[in-house]
Amino acid sequence: MFISKLKRLLSVSALLCAHLSLAQQKINVTPLVDPFLGTYIGNTLPGANTPFGMVKVGPDVAPPNNTTGYRADRSIVGFSHNHVSGTGGGARYGNVLVIPQVGPVTLGDTLAHKYNEYAKPGYYTVSLGKTHGDVRAELTSTDHAAVHRYTFYVLDKPKVREAYIYGSKTAQSFQANLLVDASAIINSKDYEVGKCDSARIAVTSSSTMEGVSHFSGGWGGDNPYTVYFAIAFNRPCLKSGTWTASALSAGSKQAQGKEVGAWATFKLQQDEQVEMRVGISYLSTANARKNLDEVSGRSFEEIRLQADQLWNNYLSKIKVEGGSAEQRSVFYTALYHTMVMPVRLEGNPWKSNTPHYWDFYTLWDTYRTVMPLHTLVLPQRQTEIVNTLIDIYKHRGWLPDAWTGGDYAMVQGGTSADVVIADAILKGLPGIDVQTAYEAIHKDATTPSDNPFKYGRYEEYFRLGYCSSNVKNGSSKTLEYAYDDFCVAQAALKLGKKEDYKRFMKQSENCFNLFNSATGFFWAKDDKGKWIDGFSPLFRKPDYWNGPYFYEGTPFSYTFYVAHQLNKLMDAHGGRAGFVKFLDSLFDGRHFELGNEPGFLTPYLYNYAGRSDKTAERVRYELAQFMPGNIGLPGQDDSGAMSGWYVFGAMGFYPCAGQDLYMVGSPLFTHTTLVLANGKTFEVIAPKTSAANKYVQKVWLNGKLLTKPWFTHSAIRNGGKLVLEMGPHPPKGLPMPR
Repeated sequence: MFISKLKRLLSVSALLCAHLSLAQQKINVTPLVDPFLGTYIGNTLPGANTPFGMVKVGPDVAPPNNTTGYRADRSIVGFSHNHVSGTGGGARYGNVLVIPQVGPVTLGDTLAHKYNEYAKPGYYTVSLGKTHGDVRAELTSTDHAAVHRYTFYVLDKPKVREAYIYGSKTAQSFQANLLVDASAIINSKDYEVGKCDSARIAVTSSSTMEGVSHFSGGWGGDNPYTVYFAIAFNRPCLKSGTWTASALSAGSKQAQGKEVGAWATFKLQQDEQVEMRVGISYLSTANARKNLDEVSGRSFEEIRLQADQLWNNYLSKIKVEGGSAEQRSVFYTALYHTMVMPVRLEGNPWKSNTPHYWDFYTLWDTYRTVMPLHTLVLPQRQTEIVNTLIDIYKHRGWLPDAWTGGDYAMVQGGTSADVVIADAILKGLPGIDVQTAYEAIHKDATTPSDNPFKYGRYEEYFRLGYCSSNVKNGSSKTLEYAYDDFCVAQAALKLGKKEDYKRFMKQSENCFNLFNSATGFFWAKDDKGKWIDGFSPLFRKPDYWNGPYFYEGTPFSYTFYVAHQLNKLMDAHGGRAGFVKFLDSLFDGRHFELGNEPGFLTPYLYNYAGRSDKTAERVRYELAQFMPGNIGLPGQDDSGAMSGWYVFGAMGFYPCAGQDLYMVGSPLFTHTTLVLANGKTFEVIAPKTSAANKYVQKVWLNGKLLTKPWFTHSAIRNGGKLVLEMGPHPPKGLPMPR
């Protein structure tokens, strides 16, 4: 027995020593990222941007399109400077659209053919073809400015693109144009339509333009916002002008209205290039000019390389070994997606010193994966994000669930900022005004909102202990609020507020006010306490995001949305064995939906019933749904939320957001190293993991054998090693004591 234990300890020790130097290895991971992954279903953005950068310059296609403005099967009309990634609903942004042309200036010009499309972090390129000639577009960016490089050429045989490759090009000079549509905005649907309220553009010299545009609409509400822009070309133009609606005005220096733009014409030789630099601001024209300075005095290649290096620095916070080439590509692309949104503005609208972020799209999506991931590897960034939420509360009175265009947008679930802030408090995220943060979540948990569509909670929840069928998505909101209460209670306990802790723990039991013991599911009641007719475990309407009882999910999926009350739910289903059977019916009946966030934690719930083997099976199956290519993702990426699920799943552990808890899963990689803010590392080491060896047999954390399939943030915040012994058969389990 002693010899056996000694051999095992020596084996683990040797394994740890073999990997000591991994954190110091320099790696280049940006070539592994495919920005086109997920563009079809996931609505991801293939354009050029920096981590959390305000400017996201990329292609916009002719309608119909996605909320990113992009679809692979549509002709590109131009390239605009602000986009979202992974979102649904009505589109936003797509402003200050640049349209390259060869030949006469033409409005409404749709480039009919594209080829040689390619992207990597911080860089996008495509060639566009029309009758008059072809254009190669290249885009890169800094945080607040974009650089465009256009190469123009005319073919002897214009309709044969291959002729260019073999040098069959005209030797004559020709006219090329760059049009700037100051009123452009993406509209992807016939509802939540965005619009330009007014715009002004001015040609300020033969090589500069500037303007200001006012927009409103899109997902979440009107949320009016203003875009200021400053433009500089690298050469003077031959001539220029403006337009209003469909009327061109050659030589005009200024235009104003709801459909306005300007153009610059250049006389070029074959293969000549025009560079265009654009500074963007949401605060002022002066800021737009200042942001333009970010890209002055440096070449396109220097700026592109800077963006690449910046991305590599961010993505290298996590280093993986093992797995397949495809899995590594999907992993780093997913990690990339988690760092696209929200976006950091160049200043604070209230002139405070707190960094300000837009496009929380929404916390209901990102609190589960993206925010906990930032806390692990980008804690300084997460501190800024949490401080933005607190700053919004200080100036506007309530925490947001969604914040876009400088205002509250639609609440999707509950008061999800409560989970984000509780998570930060429990994990000791530095640099936060903890007292004001607690004040804000305490208000959510105690005070009815005057506008619960935008912030806070419905009054019924406090009066009835649940939201009735009178409230849109009232049942799922009740479950969300109850979990939010639990998270507020954990923050209260951490801060020594024992009476608040007791109060909010009791309030967190409100979810069971909608539990029907006769069916074993959560359902809906009217405001008199009567069950609503028409129950089905799979109930939902075609537009299920509009309710009536559950938001983006069925009673089946939401019944497991009580991570804080699982013992009670297990008891209702006959104990652990009955609960496992109930979970099996969800998965085996093909009712589980990873494509929407309420199900993110569900595959890990088997751990609570002592069946880590089932968690491994379900997690591995779902990880396999992610793959290279423009389909790539099993649902909308939702600001990186879906991608964040993959990142954690592939690493082998998953956060219970709002709790100091990570669940053990089934890693894809033999070795994963997370570089923490203090320079130390947390490593996940699973040398025998494979498609066959998916079951965790034993777990060591920092040299100690775990008897439970979880561990805490406090155990790894200063670095550590999680060693997983993997095998091809289910273990006896790592049961969680009740």
